[in-house]
Amino acid sequence: MKEQLPPLTGPEGAPIPEISFDATAVGELYLFHTTDPHCPSEGSLWGVVDRIEERRIRLESSSEDLRLFRLWHPLPAIYRYGRQATRAELRDYFVQLACFECGRS
Repeated sequence: MKEQLPPLTGPEGAPIPEISFDATAVGELYLFHTTDPHCPSEGSLWGVVDRIEERRIRLESSSEDLRLFRLWHPLPAIYRYGRQATRAELRDYFVQLACFECGRS
């Protein structure tokens, strides 16, 4: 039985139809949460959508704390809610991802 993910919401809270992402969603930063549909920045998984494959979201990168990052993996099934990041969250994420990448080399 394939698991179905709930609809995601955009920056203004408007629902994005269930896993019918358009091309603009790929490469976008989303915040995912297990229980809170508002996906607060604290306590959420931040992740950049790489692609949707067999109704599963695959992430290019993700972080729970903006210090440690995980690369190229599926969104864990425990996440039920998601929303697109704000511009400020987008900035914070990529600054911290760059710092993480510089520290790895």
